[in-house]
Amino acid sequence: MEIQVISPPITQTQSEKIPALLHYCCRELNNSSCYGGMPKYDAPLAAFFKTTGYALHLRLDFSSIGLEVFVPLKYFSESGYHVYDLPAGEREVATGIIKVIDADRLAAIIERCAPSVSATRIDPLPDVPQGIPDPIAWFESYLQQYLPSLTENGLAYAEAFIIDNLMPVIGALGYHYQANEIHLIQLAYHAIQTLEAADSTGVIKQLLSNNKLRNTPNPLHKHFFSRALINPTGTGTVYSRYFPKENVTVSIRPFDIDRDLEMVHDWFNREHAKKIWKMDWPLQQLETYYRTMLPGNAAHSYIGEINGEPTYNFEVYWVVRDMLAEYYDALPTDYGTHQFIAPTDPRKKFASPSTQSMLDFVFAQPQVGKMVGEGSVESLAAIMNKAHVGFRIEKVIELPHKKANLNFCYREWYWAKFPEAQHITPQTVKQI
Repeated sequence: MEIQVISPPITQTQSEKIPALLHYCCRELNNSSCYGGMPKYDAPLAAFFKTTGYALHLRLDFSSIGLEVFVPLKYFSESGYHVYDLPAGEREVATGIIKVIDADRLAAIIERCAPSVSATRIDPLPDVPQGIPDPIAWFESYLQQYLPSLTENGLAYAEAFIIDNLMPVIGALGYHYQANEIHLIQLAYHAIQTLEAADSTGVIKQLLSNNKLRNTPNPLHKHFFSRALINPTGTGTVYSRYFPKENVTVSIRPFDIDRDLEMVHDWFNREHAKKIWKMDWPLQQLETYYRTMLPGNAAHSYIGEINGEPTYNFEVYWVVRDMLAEYYDALPTDYGTHQFIAPTDPRKKFASPSTQSMLDFVFAQPQVGKMVGEGSVESLAAIMNKAHVGFRIEKVIELPHKKANLNFCYREWYWAKFPEAQHITPQTVKQI
């Protein structure tokens, strides 16, 4: 399809306004996701991406007005304060036509969906001293100077400081100095945690425990973020284990969209998958699903292999960044999974070693406190498989798309079923 160009020069006022509006979308509207790589089944979008030259874009879903927008992402920040480039691409969903748009048009679309937005003057990357010989020491000094005041003016002030002051500083240090933002957040978490014992107001406890600060997911919870699960590097094997009883070797590797997309598209269109998995989508839609999941910081997909043959797919998701957190008192150490076993032949399913391998891999990560599931009440096989490895049903919940069994599993429950699994660590997980 045709790509139309509308690209006047960007003014200084626009360059200051756009990052704030985009940050508002990410933080308040929750309509954003990262889109990674070059699409294979979406020719118009691929043509636009070739003009930007970027491998990562911010996708904004304005489906309520029939649009979606793609913005080149110059820097992805763990703090939420990303760095963007222009021009952006606007797609009319009904026709598929993509227009290359300027800052004024982008601002008009956002303001149309959020007319009350008042954050247009926020500079998402504040000035920090340039040429700092030791950015970590500078940041620790910053924490010592400003954090003691968190308890003086109530929770609203403390939340505002975390979101509007501390996180932009972390984003700026990450962008300008290539500092590890997760490490900076961990330093901030520990510094705030030391204030809790002397805090009679309860503000610090709420800052550390609340899943949201104002309307945004609590950024301090990145302290419990497992990069090994949600942002693995590469697509090679991350786990392998021989199961002597079944005489099979189960291995796990991160989802490779170039290698696996067509395969899982076939899996999800099998009859036994359609009713429960409900991902029998066209290839373009499935590609969008993975290209917006894999580069994000909420979930990741994996392929399980039996004796080298791809057999099952599972997703690991960070519950506090998932809608499931609204259905129980979720902790930042909770990690959930979805599992789909492709074969229907009982001789090829190997459900027990496949599921054990998934638990081995997830529980090997020290950030994980318990595993969570929300399988459909219609899937008796899934319930039995989960119970076999130690999951226990907590309650039945009504999700928007299904009635589900909310179920939990702690390491100790799993180890009670399979004592040999307690020796699995991040260091041994590939060598078992």
